[in-house]
Amino acid sequence: MVNVGIIAEYNPYHNGHKYLYNEILNKTGADNVIAVMSGNFIQRGGPAMADKYARAESAALGGIDVVFELPVIYATGSARDFAYGATMIMDKMNVIDYLAFGVENNEPALFDEIAEILAKEPEEYKTTLNNYLSKGLSYPAASEKAINKILGSSVSDIISTPNNILAISYITALKKLGSNIKTVMIPRCDKGYNETELTGTYSSGAAIRNAIIKGDEVSPYIPKVCRKPYAEYIRKPLPINEWLTPIVAARLIYDRNLPPEISQLENIMDMTPELLNRLRKAPLPVKYVELQDFLKTKNITMSRVSRVLLHMVLGINNHDRELAYNQSDIEYLNLLAFKTGKSDLIKKIGAESDLKIINKKSSFTPDTEAGIRMWQLDKLATDLYNQLIYDNSNIRLHNELSCSVRKIN
Repeated sequence: MVNVGIIAEYNPYHNGHKYLYNEILNKTGADNVIAVMSGNFIQRGGPAMADKYARAESAALGGIDVVFELPVIYATGSARDFAYGATMIMDKMNVIDYLAFGVENNEPALFDEIAEILAKEPEEYKTTLNNYLSKGLSYPAASEKAINKILGSSVSDIISTPNNILAISYITALKKLGSNIKTVMIPRCDKGYNETELTGTYSSGAAIRNAIIKGDEVSPYIPKVCRKPYAEYIRKPLPINEWLTPIVAARLIYDRNLPPEISQLENIMDMTPELLNRLRKAPLPVKYVELQDFLKTKNITMSRVSRVLLHMVLGINNHDRELAYNQSDIEYLNLLAFKTGKSDLIKKIGAESDLKIINKKSSFTPDTEAGIRMWQLDKLATDLYNQLIYDNSNIRLHNELSCSVRKIN
């Protein structure tokens, strides 16, 4: 039996994802495709366009056999943290044979060479990296320049595009974990992750989301069988960034009125001294998009700004990151959706995995410090997302403990 893993956001599940699924079957002869999917908040630091259960249901309708949630602390991490957390979960299932992902450039040997440097961090790499960091570059920019210097500028296109960066991060994580999972690269069939306009048969998730917000027709870009779970959200496009304005502003105002010695902002996950300094100088009152623009600099990306603001709201701090990443003491797989014919697969994962499968949410009680905190954050993220949806669309969603796993016939 061949089990293939996918790490995804499915925001939304679209024709490109269906293409990836079909290519996985063609290349591996997979018996099962298992996804670990971001929950209600995504890697760029914003809310997903539809709640995690709707997105998981759509993915299962599109072919995915089982969908588990990627806990929010991983789902909203940097590219390397996102990749490490998700890959670690895949590895701990103990049933995954292949990890499949899309790439802009299908050059496995070169990807492996880059990942080997990032995993082993030889002295030349560390020295070059630290040199660029000392010049004020962000970690991703410094790492990219260090790789370019070691391997030559010919790799610059490889390590500067979003899907390639994630792919390299996945391979690096597998090496660090000493995992036996093999990788399968699938060349993208659209114009790229950052493409913002709808084109042809395959369009990027960004282009589809942009069209939804503008009220344009997107149904041709989402497989027909997968559209129903999104119906409410597509009929009521939401101004995603503006959702967080009052919450972020309230958190910032609260901190401004605390004595500096008891401020918690410096301990927020992904916070940097430069970003903290700018945050404390930000004008008030302020809208979310204004705050984003104020905080963004040459060395602070918009994605990092958005992640830090979300971590402020959720209270995700450096200790939480240490629990989740350094101790690797995670406990659970939160089951979101599955095909009813795959019950035996879920039983197999439950029997062989190092992680507990959460099926009935209300009866799950984690045992470790990391598990307790991560489950707390996941429930908090769901409550926050539900409040944002209700405030902006009057759609009332269930809290985490009363949610039911979506079963697809």
